Amino acid sequence: MYQLSCPHCQNVIPVTPSQAGDSVLCPSCEQSVAVPRLGELKQLPRDESQPSDTGPAPPYNEAGFAQTFGTVALGLICTASLLIAAYCGIRWALIDAPVTTEIHLQEVREVYPTRNPAELLREYEQMEEAGLELPVPYGYKRVQNLKQGWGQNAAIAGGVAILTLIGAIIFASSGRSRRQ
Repeated sequence: MYQLSCPHCQNVIPVTPSQAGDSVLCPSCEQSVAVPRLGELKQLPRDESQPSDTGPAPPYNEAGFAQTFGTVALGLICTASLLIAAYCGIRWALIDAPVTTEIHLQEVREVYPTRNPAELLREYEQMEEAGLELPVPYGYKRVQNLKQGWGQNAAIAGGVAILTLIGAIIFASSGRSRRQ
């Protein structure tokens, strides 16, 4: 705060640097007084009766720092989890899996009656030789498994994002309640 003298009544008016270049009303004579620009304002005497804007720095608060750091860290983890969930969700949505096990079985049921007995006998012998367990899943099943994996990853990342968001909110509000 600086002491500005009113040109009309010589009353001292306390002004702040933020008022530089503006005009203020004198509390004594109620006349408008122009506040000089910042360079000229700093040449006026200081008003020591008012608290200073540039007082001593507040003491270092270790608990406040830890609370702020924790909130920011949880916020960053939440953001990263949301990005991962979005990526996995997009990948899940882009995988086209039109064939299901039911559709595959229906196709097999439709095809077997049209095959001749020799082909069916050859296929049966191959099944006996190789066993009923397939060494590799059918192509449609691999696509389904891939789509399911992306969906699970999206759900897990979304869950982590929600949990870290709740944690960040709790962390931030606990620090706010301690200050009040």
